[in-house]
Amino acid sequence: MRRHILVAVFGACALGLGAARRASGQAEPPQLGVGQHAPGAALKTLSGTPTNLSQYFGTRPVVIEFWAKWCPNCRELEPKITAARQALGSQVVFVTIAASVDETPAEVLAYTRPHLVPNVLYDETGAAVDAYGAPGTSYLVVIDRKGTIVYTGAGGEQDVMAAIKPAL
Repeated sequence: MRRHILVAVFGACALGLGAARRASGQAEPPQLGVGQHAPGAALKTLSGTPTNLSQYFGTRPVVIEFWAKWCPNCRELEPKITAARQALGSQVVFVTIAASVDETPAEVLAYTRPHLVPNVLYDETGAAVDAYGAPGTSYLVVIDRKGTIVYTGAGGEQDVMAAIKPAL
């Protein structure tokens, strides 16, 4: 029963990103997988400064979470991400991509600031969602030092530390 509820919740989270693509007339891009090179994507900081996801690649492993503040799976995943961030310190870069089309940068900042979430980027155009083929929020991508994807997964029950281990 619980698994069916989780599938339904993840499906609802995925629908938000898919609906945004369909509304803009975009086709669903293929999802990137393990062994593929991690692409950059044009994003913005929450203050509106243009940036590129590729700036985080090449020196340390990177964990990307496609996230929305309304997403129940993201909230379930949050303590695991926080624990991994605290345990691994500066060994790994954590990047949160605010991927919801119905949240403003100010709303995202209001949520993430008290939770001390670092490296929050705003995917205003869906560039990162499209580049990674993110099926929904609570989607994790772990990238090694060479820029190769070593893990992808979705949902609140992911083992974040186990996902990161191949990248260390």
